[in-house]
Amino acid sequence: MRIPVRYLVIPAIVLAACGKSAPYPDNAASTTEKSADQYIASADSTDFSGDMSSLTAASRKRVRTADVRCRVTDVFHASTRMEQVVSSVQGIVVESTMKNQYAGQYDLPYTADSLKRMQLYTPTANLTLRVPVASLDSVVSILTSMAVLIDYRTKTDQDYTLAYLANALKNKKAGQHAAKVVTDKNTTTLDVAKYEDQQEETKVDRSISNLKILDDVAYATFTVELFQSQAASMETIINPRYVSRAGFGTEVRTAVVDGANLLRDLLLFFIQIWPLLIMAVLGWWGYRRYRRMSVK
Repeated sequence: MRIPVRYLVIPAIVLAACGKSAPYPDNAASTTEKSADQYIASADSTDFSGDMSSLTAASRKRVRTADVRCRVTDVFHASTRMEQVVSSVQGIVVESTMKNQYAGQYDLPYTADSLKRMQLYTPTANLTLRVPVASLDSVVSILTSMAVLIDYRTKTDQDYTLAYLANALKNKKAGQHAAKVVTDKNTTTLDVAKYEDQQEETKVDRSISNLKILDDVAYATFTVELFQSQAASMETIINPRYVSRAGFGTEVRTAVVDGANLLRDLLLFFIQIWPLLIMAVLGWWGYRRYRRMSVK
């Protein structure tokens, strides 16, 4: 029995597609590994484009930051707007916190069985933003345009070129003059292993410090503190004194019982001090008798 050719075409195409799709994961893994190696190698790179003697050279490692505290009309709206702006320029919202600072609480008479509770508060927000350094000025301008009052605004531009070069040159020198430490009568194998681990950790720490400098150079840190005018929250609550007060009959019964208890306590008190009462009577009788004898 012969199988028609058309029934063999589809399986052949499927097998060919599967055979060609295998290399893609390997290529992706190779590209990712290469990108990671390049990123790590940039920590110890001393190749700078341009004249490094100029403080305004583009290749210098300059870290920019901004810090603004201002009053806005609506804290929630301003915070949401800033988060949207940072996302639009491919930035990162590191932290965004909104809370109320309470100033006081007052319960005012309203009706016979209810009170008006007034609570004073100030809405605030704190944001930590990372934005591309080229967009820092525009993001700061957007915030200040929404501000009703700017309490303060601080911008910094610090040069970390020398710190970056120091770490890179130390790592390069350590790699060129890496010698095998041998044991002697004063050192053991464990001492040598600890020394080599310490040297390697120091090299890694310098590389991580340089990578952090590169991240800070590419992305500026923008710290924002927002607040608005003090507001009042009003709500009607039940008067606890009115709700917890007993009925008239219960209060009358309670008053009678309290009076009886008071009378009983007084009676017990006088019974308790009967020696003093006897002494007072005897003293009074003696005094009267002395007065009569003195008159005669």
